[in-house]
Amino acid sequence: GGCTAEIDKHYLPCQVAAPACDACPCCADTCGLPFCGTCTRKSMRPIPNHVVQCRDDANWLLGALTSFCPTTASALDTNSPQTNSYTMCQLRRHNTADSAWILVGDTIYDATPYLRNHPGGTTTILKKSGGVVDCTEDLSFHSKRAQKEWRKYKVGTLRRCSRSS
Repeated sequence: GGCTAEIDKHYLPCQVAAPACDACPCCADTCGLPFCGTCTRKSMRPIPNHVVQCRDDANWLLGALTSFCPTTASALDTNSPQTNSYTMCQLRRHNTADSAWILVGDTIYDATPYLRNHPGGTTTILKKSGGVVDCTEDLSFHSKRAQKEWRKYKVGTLRRCSRSS
């Protein structure tokens, strides 16, 4: 399917991407290549406030190459009830020791701070990061205290990319 969702019309490329670019043309996903014209242009386009809002914490910086902040003042309001939303295209890029995001239902958490201290080891988290599996069972396996800790590292929620529609 093509890019038909109203929300994703802002992300359609207007030029050819870099030869190694693997970014989805239908959402805010970017390849992270420094000279990719298409992804650079995506970063300069305003993003609707209901898609992504800026965060100032270090976890947001880890994902900076794959997500972009809107430039409107209302979007920069940290008291806003809006939550960040990401497509699976964006989530898949967070599967390294530098940025390990896990999916629990439709909620995305940054597990990066726990990698080195996780009792099950780094690999346990990394093999499930980037949205390759739903970690709902893994969350329920953990203690109530651990589950409460996870909530502190909520990055946002999963939204559908129009390419997968």
